[in-house]
Amino acid sequence: MTNLKNKKTLISQIILAIVLLILLFLVLFPFWLMLVKSFKSFMQEVESPLTLTFPLAWENYRVAWEQIGGSILNSFFVSGMEALITLFLSAVGAYGFSRYRFRFKNLLYSCFLALMMIPGVLTLTTKYVMVATTFGMYGSFLGVILPQAAGLVPFGILLLRGFFDGLPKDLFDAADLDGANSVRQFFSVCLPLSTPILMTLVLMNFMTSWNDYLWPMIMLGNETGKYTIPVMLNAFTTDYYKTELYYGAPLAGSVIVSIPILVLFAFTSRQFISGMTSGAFKM
Repeated sequence: MTNLKNKKTLISQIILAIVLLILLFLVLFPFWLMLVKSFKSFMQEVESPLTLTFPLAWENYRVAWEQIGGSILNSFFVSGMEALITLFLSAVGAYGFSRYRFRFKNLLYSCFLALMMIPGVLTLTTKYVMVATTFGMYGSFLGVILPQAAGLVPFGILLLRGFFDGLPKDLFDAADLDGANSVRQFFSVCLPLSTPILMTLVLMNFMTSWNDYLWPMIMLGNETGKYTIPVMLNAFTTDYYKTELYYGAPLAGSVIVSIPILVLFAFTSRQFISGMTSGAFKM
């Protein structure tokens, strides 16, 4: 009986390993192709499409950097501001839902959750009319940052409220005895204990904003000097294909775009995973 169980366990582990290897291949193979092809000239691609060839065509990276390098700072600014604004609004909102009792609390919280279910594409026209026409923010960084930050707040409230609800109430009772008001409790008790989940939220929002293409493209219009990385890369790729046969330079641009996020995740992966697991257990 024991041997049969061990055999079933071994078979299940083998199947799981095969499935994981297939998934790993599906994830990494496109990135491998992008990386390999970004170092090739047209003739090298014709001769060997799937393997790395020498000499490496560094010219692709020079051309790509000249076209999209300036927009990296724009993306850092937009993504950083969106992440920080979303963090502050989400933390304040989650703290209010977690610590206070007020009328229609559950209804209001349900409305926030319902907003997460609405596809962003459906609200593009409304957002554009409101931001561009009503507030006159067309072609500005604020027109990109504020609507996107507002759209990320419901998920942030969901994630943080679950964590805040799990914090020991004795800490807040002790703060009450010390005469700390709600604002001081928020900054002195709640936020320091929530560092892992806050870091996770910042990273998630930063990556979401960094990869966002549609809304910056709509809102920035012809303001090429304010283009974020995805918008500039698309414009560069479109123009490049009009005169060139091979796509080495656009692929090099894609690699350049990927590097900051990969480096950021490499240095913060432990905090990211810690925040996600702690938030999941306390939600």
